Parts: sequence; structure tokens; C-alpha cells
Amino acid sequence: MHHTFLHESTQAQSDAALAELDRAWHLPPTPAPHESLQLLYDAACLNTGGGQAARSVLFWLADQTDPTGYAGYGGLELRRLDRQLKHAVFEVMTWWSSSIQSDKPLYEILGKLRAQCTPPAKNSKGN
Repeated sequence: MHHTFLHESTQAQSDAALAELDRAWHLPPTPAPHESLQLLYDAACLNTGGGQAARSVLFWLADQTDPTGYAGYGGLELRRLDRQLKHAVFEVMTWWSSSIQSDKPLYEILGKLRAQCTPPAKNSKGN
């Protein structure tokens, strides 16, 4: 009899999980948190520890390397952020991990950071 209860409980949990997936599948796409992305971009442009951490987290989300060469520690970089930036990261992560219309807002921010952080190539004369 105990075994039957476990089977029923497991079946109920499976049914609940499937219902949650079905509900999530039919939700409208989550809008991009533009204000949070902009806040993180502004911080990432600064030459500070928090700026370095914000930049690292943004590139980490997209599994890209930081163009400055900094090798961060993924989610551990959150510990270096102030409360406002942590909140912004959590909003971006919630959006990023949900059903989204487009990942373009994050990649636009990364493109701007890459352009700002990548040193210009020297020409053949060494200038």
C-alpha cells in the first residue's frame, strides 16, 4: 500500500509539472527589461570593480568572453555588485530565462560594450 501512495504522489507531481510547462509554453513572451539592461550597460562602461562585474555578468549570460580579457567567475560576480545592480541582473536573468520574443536587446548591449572595450587595431605602420 505504501508503494501505491508513492506512485500516486509521483504521478501527481509529474502531472503538476506538465501542467506548469504547458502554462509556461502558452504565456506571452516576456518583454525585455530595457531599464535594467541600460543600468547594467552604464555600470559596465565604468572602470570600477562593479563595472567589471556588471560587464562580466552580461557576457556570461550569453556565454561570451569579456572583450577586456577579464575572466570572471560567472554568477559569483553578483557578489561584487551593489543592491541596485543585483536587482537589475535578476530582472535581466528572469527575462533571459523565460519565453522571450527576441534576444536582440541583450546582444545590442553586448555589441556596444564590445565596440567600447575592444582596442582599435593598429595599422601596418604600427600606429
